[in-house]
Amino acid sequence: MASAGPSGGSVTELASKLYDACLAKFSPDHLFYQQELLGLGQKNDRLAWKIISREDAEKLQNLSPDESLVYNVIHSTGRSGIWVRAIQNRTNLHKSILDRCLKSLEGKNYIKSVHNVKFPSRKMYMLAGLAPSEDVTGGAWFTDGVLDENFINTVAGYIEYTVSRKSWFEVASADGHRGKRVKTADGSVSVKQEMGQKEYIPFPAGYQGYPTVAMITAAVNESGITPVRLGEESILQLLEMLCFDNRLVALNNGEVYRSVKKPRGRETAASTETSCR
Repeated sequence: MASAGPSGGSVTELASKLYDACLAKFSPDHLFYQQELLGLGQKNDRLAWKIISREDAEKLQNLSPDESLVYNVIHSTGRSGIWVRAIQNRTNLHKSILDRCLKSLEGKNYIKSVHNVKFPSRKMYMLAGLAPSEDVTGGAWFTDGVLDENFINTVAGYIEYTVSRKSWFEVASADGHRGKRVKTADGSVSVKQEMGQKEYIPFPAGYQGYPTVAMITAAVNESGITPVRLGEESILQLLEMLCFDNRLVALNNGEVYRSVKKPRGRETAASTETSCR
């Protein structure tokens, strides 16, 4: 092991090599004990270190001890964020000091305040560079922390329409083309041919064409009705709601889905009001 000279340059070099070695050989969550890093201490020694990014290290160098303490607490909560009162409990800082630290960190764009749909009255913080988790934002069905019922109804209607097209078989109408007598401008009567109303019957037992969650999710994302790409978990929430409203039926323990009603026009299906219970 290299020794540290009076200039301190060798210490900086050693620290850099030690950091690179730890980063290359261990997982980001690994805890390093003294005996692993320095060959000192006992096995039951609980003092330990964890690797942080160089960017975070540079940030910490520019913070006061109180700011560094607050930053580390917020950093530890990841995308979930943390309530101001919880920060105070974990740091034991006086409220005025904590408020000053939060204002300073937010001004430096190190942290940001977030709105938690589960606890709308709580002031929450997380690192500025992270996107809040779905538990915080409410997922795709919330806009600015408010449940977007119109968006839910639109997507739910399209899902029912998509599933119904794969749940019923179209058959030729019994009356086929129908003739309708209409008067012309000169008062004479002509016969106008009209298509008979479409008729549908359910597929027979053993039919394998009912759509899966993955197929429904792909259809929704390709439809252009949603400005964001939805995941299967979000679509599954609507499928469960549609089943509860007796508009769809889950088959094979939720592997595929069948519609209760026969196919209708896409516009009609999408405009159907969904009961959000």
